[in-house]
Amino acid sequence: MPGLEVAAISLGAAVARAACGVWLGDHRIAAEVGASVIDQAAERLTSARERRRFHRIWDEAAELVAERILALREPRDLPPNEREAAIHAVRETFEAARLTEDDLFKQDLDAGYLDRYLRAQDPGRAERAGLAEGAVRLYDLVLRECAAYAIEAVHALPGAGLAGITELLRRDRQILDDIRAVLERLPERRGLHDFERDYRQLVANRLDQVEFFGVTLSESSRRYPLSVAYLSLTARAARAPGDLLGADQVERVLARSDRLFVRGQAGTGKTTLLHWIAVHSARGSFPERLTAWNGTVPFFLPLRRYAAAELPAPEAFLQEVGRHIAQEMAPGWVQRQLRSGRAIVLLDGVDELAEERRDEVKRWLTDLITAFPRARYVVTSRPAAAPEEWLAAAGFLAAELEPMTPTQVRAFAHRWHEAIRSGCTTEPERAEVTEQEERLLDALDHHRHLRQLAGYPLLCALLCALHRDRRGQLPGNRMELYEIALHMLLERRDRERRIDTQPVIGRTEQTLLLSDLAYWLIRNGWSDAARADAIDRLAAKLRAMPQVKAEPAQVYRVLLERTGLLREQVEGRVDFVHRSFEEYLAAKQAVDEGDFGVLRAHAHESQWHEVVVMAAGHASAAGREALLGGLLARARERDVPRTHRDLLGLVALACLETSPERSPALERSIREATAKLVPPQGEAAARALGRAGPFAIDLLMASEPNNEYAAVLTIEAVRESGDPAALPLLARFGGDSRHSVVDALVRAWPHFDPEEYAARVLADSPLHAGELTVDDPSLLPALRWLRRLTHLTAAVSGPGGLGFVRDLPALRALEVAASPGPLDLAPLAGRAKLGALVVAGDVTSVRVLTELPLRELALGAPSFYQLGGAELPALKSLTLYQVTTVEPLGTVGLPGVARLDLHLADGWTAEAFPVLPGLRRLAVHFATPPDLGALRELTGPVLAIHHHGRGPLDLSLLAGRANVRVHLYRRSAEVVGEAGLGPGSLVRSAWEDGVTSR
Repeated sequence: MPGLEVAAISLGAAVARAACGVWLGDHRIAAEVGASVIDQAAERLTSARERRRFHRIWDEAAELVAERILALREPRDLPPNEREAAIHAVRETFEAARLTEDDLFKQDLDAGYLDRYLRAQDPGRAERAGLAEGAVRLYDLVLRECAAYAIEAVHALPGAGLAGITELLRRDRQILDDIRAVLERLPERRGLHDFERDYRQLVANRLDQVEFFGVTLSESSRRYPLSVAYLSLTARAARAPGDLLGADQVERVLARSDRLFVRGQAGTGKTTLLHWIAVHSARGSFPERLTAWNGTVPFFLPLRRYAAAELPAPEAFLQEVGRHIAQEMAPGWVQRQLRSGRAIVLLDGVDELAEERRDEVKRWLTDLITAFPRARYVVTSRPAAAPEEWLAAAGFLAAELEPMTPTQVRAFAHRWHEAIRSGCTTEPERAEVTEQEERLLDALDHHRHLRQLAGYPLLCALLCALHRDRRGQLPGNRMELYEIALHMLLERRDRERRIDTQPVIGRTEQTLLLSDLAYWLIRNGWSDAARADAIDRLAAKLRAMPQVKAEPAQVYRVLLERTGLLREQVEGRVDFVHRSFEEYLAAKQAVDEGDFGVLRAHAHESQWHEVVVMAAGHASAAGREALLGGLLARARERDVPRTHRDLLGLVALACLETSPERSPALERSIREATAKLVPPQGEAAARALGRAGPFAIDLLMASEPNNEYAAVLTIEAVRESGDPAALPLLARFGGDSRHSVVDALVRAWPHFDPEEYAARVLADSPLHAGELTVDDPSLLPALRWLRRLTHLTAAVSGPGGLGFVRDLPALRALEVAASPGPLDLAPLAGRAKLGALVVAGDVTSVRVLTELPLRELALGAPSFYQLGGAELPALKSLTLYQVTTVEPLGTVGLPGVARLDLHLADGWTAEAFPVLPGLRRLAVHFATPPDLGALRELTGPVLAIHHHGRGPLDLSLLAGRANVRVHLYRRSAEVVGEAGLGPGSLVRSAWEDGVTSR
């Protein structure tokens, strides 16, 4: 069908030109779709070679489109000439279009809009081309399909403009592969009016992006692709079903219920989660745990859109995503998806409707479920707006999103920067983003206040975006960072998302009220307070704010639901979500009230440390001098305990970080007073740092131990905390080969997450020339991170057994004590470097030993004898435990064994010793003296007798035997017949009766 292929390629070229015009975003060039858009774009290039490459890229893109066109199967009965005529007509429609409308250049452009726009630009094309009825149907189908191809190609291309052209040339093969992938990802169109296909494409393109609200950022930092940046969140189910226990990946939670009520504080990623579900539903690309959700149809409904409107009926579910193609939807289409069970209703933000409308939402949702019980439903809310049992009667599983762990924070930052890199147009830009990522991660390692903020996806994204917009720098003072974040949380985010809160309370009033609450809690030593008491506190403060007309209970509700700072984790009791903001606001209130004496008096208490540090940042220059000078003066008072004096000095030192100005004399005094504390120069200093709590980690990060002892004390100072924030500090010593430093790091290991500690701290540790002893079996799976581990002594227990060894390809020597046994040796298969093995306890799968290059082996005799008929040709040293007989020893091929150690069990049978041709030394260990007569005839090897009991030991049977040495380990051991031995053969080498060594 050469004519049809030529027509398809010609149409593919027209589609490519349209995509090029929309991609460039230049109205003047885009208007020339008919012939010259690619030529005009190529003129921006200075090299003839580059212009040729640019043309070749679009030629290949045209061929990709042509392949898809030729693969269309409908209508099946149309003759080739009519197919060809229909395809030519579509090409003419594309070539006749002038792409000038602003909507054509928007990121959420959909194929339906482009299809209608092209038809409006070239009305009556099918009639003018004289197409028959069947060819008209094909014209309509191909035009709609090619509109979809053009949109997908635009989404796959790099940023627009000259920089985008340069990037297209640099990554031409990768970008063409991306275009092929997105076209192949489109399911086959089932006729012209395949509304579901068009809707899926629109949802995937529209929601596969994250938009950042509430802070002034560049466009590149405000929007980025969700599919690249998304990080799996962690949720805790309120009533976990089956094997879902405690916190787990949210995908696992989703897989266990078709109705999920997701609660989470501001910025925990609730909306992002719904977008992720919608995109994977639209593309049919859910991960393995959620494959049952593929084939679904998503309906994303942000409730804030209905703040002043009625909640939607099913036919209006496309108002948020799909309104441009809604008129093409067949009557009852949404209801059919709901009724069939294919629909996922994603209801976002119960808290974003006024309180008096939430019961209305509940009734509306209950009615929807009653009508369509087979559909899936995911609903989100802030906890303050709806308790976890709010939808329990409707069969919803409630789950609460949790803050990110330090490991998740690092992964989130990487994904965020990866999303930014995906939009870069040059290699230097990508390298700059990578450098910014590394600098941000380093800043997170060094500063606790950044780590505390970064636990929430919203605030972590804020840190990433601010850091990028400021060219790799965050605000130099954390006070400025808190101010930016509070501005976003208290005012701009809701305003930019068009959420109307009633009553309206300005940011200044919110800040004053929250500061008063925070200081009230801190001053009373409370972590939370009763709701009624908090409202009374607000009422007292509001009496001085006549501009706020609302009742205290209403104000409390706004602060609880909208600021993202307060929560009722326990019903009826309120606390601050973010401890950092509580301390920042409390410090502001303390300074406003002039409570420097209060700050000075409480500075040694852990709940006040950060309040004092941030008060130094809020204070005026004079107030700051008084505060810091007062801390030093109190530290010198004789009636202040030594432990308090050290803490006061540490708090004063930490205040230097938030103090924008201070006198040189005061700074010098502070540093002199704390010189022996940071880094610690003695055990008392280490204990003081340990008592100081998490804020001491930042102080230690800023110091450098000047000797081995100080390094060990630094590790000891943070060991007991178990705070993941200490890992970057400990990682600084990870490559240290000093014996005591390695021991200190290994002692600290059980106090932290084993995997994370091994990966971040011990991965490159030299250990003790590769040797390590592990007494805690829970640490064994994490050994895979230790790249320099070669010799391991370990206690093994539980069903995992030796499974961890599979991840240790460099292991050369292994000594294990197993309990309870027996221990399966099968995981040792394939250990090509394992030359030494010691196992205390019974084993199974003993035949695997014949596959190992063992030179040294220690094993229970009953287990070893199962090797009868096998050979261990490389073995040089063999130790057997629980030996009652030696006869089976001769059934194992041991041609190279030069040393044999036998640990005799009671009841050993004296018998002729099997011939081992290479044996040079035989050692026999026992507690109850056996009959040694069988050893008399064994004249070749050196014979060592090790007696660990009290006797009597008759040596007369060895009289005249050369090369005998007898070791006695108990002072009370009785020996008979030693006169027959040579001089020096009897050695009392160690005493076990209370006297050691001689």
